[in-house]
Amino acid sequence: MNTTELKTEKSKLTRAKILQVAKDVFAEKSFNNTTVKDITNAAGLGYGTFYLYFKDKKDLFYALVEQVEDDLYTASKDGSDLDADYARGISSYRALRKDLKAIFQSFRNNASVLKFSRELSILDPMFGKRYEAMRARLIKRTKQILEKSTLENVDYNVAAIAIAGMIESVANEWNNHDTSSNLNIDVELDSILPTVTKLYFKAVS
Repeated sequence: MNTTELKTEKSKLTRAKILQVAKDVFAEKSFNNTTVKDITNAAGLGYGTFYLYFKDKKDLFYALVEQVEDDLYTASKDGSDLDADYARGISSYRALRKDLKAIFQSFRNNASVLKFSRELSILDPMFGKRYEAMRARLIKRTKQILEKSTLENVDYNVAAIAIAGMIESVANEWNNHDTSSNLNIDVELDSILPTVTKLYFKAVS
């Protein structure tokens, strides 16, 4: 690896470190109460280093949202490549459960970013469009699954919005630290998955 490649690799690692640390700091202090100085101090980096990678705190948050979007709505290593699963003869129920488990775990891993995303989408119209684009990927993925079903006389767009909304709503409830939630963080994922999968499976089978 030459000097240029080493510098490029180091830059990638530094940027990734800033993103990860910022995610943790946002979760602890909230987006509005976090400063760039808080992030660089937590990362053990110089204040100026931050601006080599991001214009400001909001620019960094946008980058975090892009990262979360890819993690949430694409098949992760623990998720499901539905086409491949179907080709191997894995039942649609098992494939859906595997897919949903990956999505729910991603909601949990990215709960703080998603929470602040919802809040910012209300306050910032530009970010609101970005947030809706992120949600649209879950709807699109759901529609692709529905199109593999044998449903008749159903508007796939409407069905996808309804089912994606169910997934998002249950995932948000599961991640709600407020004890007034009907589904708080102490509920095990494996106790939620069978019900959500059955509802989803009934809709697509």
